[in-house]
Amino acid sequence: MQNQPTLDNPDYEWRPCRVAFPRVGLLINRDGVRTGMIWPGRYLVRKSRTFSKWIYRQPSADQQL
Repeated sequence: MQNQPTLDNPDYEWRPCRVAFPRVGLLINRDGVRTGMIWPGRYLVRKSRTFSKWIYRQPSADQQL
């Protein structure tokens, strides 16, 4: 039981991120997660527990980055 991963890892929390150049990545929205183009701009990002990849989402209008 010593190798049990902790869920308090900061990679799994949403944090602000700026993308400087386009890339293909995982986008999350109301419909779920899909692969798509990540265009330059501001996003919130966290690491996926399922896919072990970075997931990007657009910040809501009331969130300040």
